[in-house]
Amino acid sequence: MVQRTIGILGLGIFGQSILKGLKDQEVDVIAIDDHVEVINQYESIITTGIVGDFTDIELLDAADIGNCDTVVIATGESLESSVLAVMHCKALGVERVIAKVKNEVTKEVLEKVGADLVILPEVEAGRSLAKMILFQHTIEVFQLDEEVVVVEFMVPTAWIGKSIRELAVRNQYQLNIIGYRNAEDQPLQSQFGPDFVWPADVRVMAVTDNQYLERIQDLLD
Repeated sequence: MVQRTIGILGLGIFGQSILKGLKDQEVDVIAIDDHVEVINQYESIITTGIVGDFTDIELLDAADIGNCDTVVIATGESLESSVLAVMHCKALGVERVIAKVKNEVTKEVLEKVGADLVILPEVEAGRSLAKMILFQHTIEVFQLDEEVVVVEFMVPTAWIGKSIRELAVRNQYQLNIIGYRNAEDQPLQSQFGPDFVWPADVRVMAVTDNQYLERIQDLLD
């Protein structure tokens, strides 16, 4: 498997959270921030750490940002900075650019200049919380965009002892299974095939569309 390279521009709270989430993954991380103490703090996680202004295309080029398959612009404080960062990353050949913003107007601007995904963390968190309340915490919902969600739930009783192939969950429930956990605080198990038989008391993680959430709820009731 080719080693992935992820760029993170800006190590505020959001950028640091992404960095921590990548800590145990097999990826190289290029991080740029204008605070040397933050770069030093995460020296053990970052493959390449640069102190400087990520709106400077020469700095981005020197940092090898163009070799990243994904770059996250993790600060939404300045529209001008975000626009420049998106444009520079695309000019350097970055395949996927994700940007954090604070409002819908900025979201529209960044989409127009080439951002592949623009997120409003507060809005997405609110949507996820609303769905968790709606589904009575039997399903954990993590909003990826306006339509797509990641869901996590206890394996349904009807699935226990049956294989993924036998259940045909993709056709019947529009679920794309990512993996399962033996407990909520355990690592995700993702190496399995269509003949995997569901054991009892595991947590299922899958991707689906918002419109199909009620089908999962009916399955769990």
